[in-house]
Amino acid sequence: MKQAIKSKMSSTKILLFGMLIIILIGTILLRLPISNQSGKTISFIDALFTSTSAVCVTGLTTKIPAEQFTIFGQVVIMCLIQIGGLRFHDINIININVYW
Repeated sequence: MKQAIKSKMSSTKILLFGMLIIILIGTILLRLPISNQSGKTISFIDALFTSTSAVCVTGLTTKIPAEQFTIFGQVVIMCLIQIGGLRFHDINIININVYW
């Protein structure tokens, strides 16, 4: 069973699928009321953009994180940045193994 899955999914596809899942989880977490300051909400597109930006380590946002998000929301963004940085290392290791 593992061989069948492994033969159909390359390492790059697995990493990209993993990043997509992490971005979607981050989007959901940033949309939670516990992530936003009282009285403020964030649209799905803004949460998706912030989550994608954090995972891809670009640092772009549509809202000011200190004004929009609570400590929980800011910790979610920090965790997404850390996970995104580790994904770049994973991609580099795969490239070294493939082309070395």
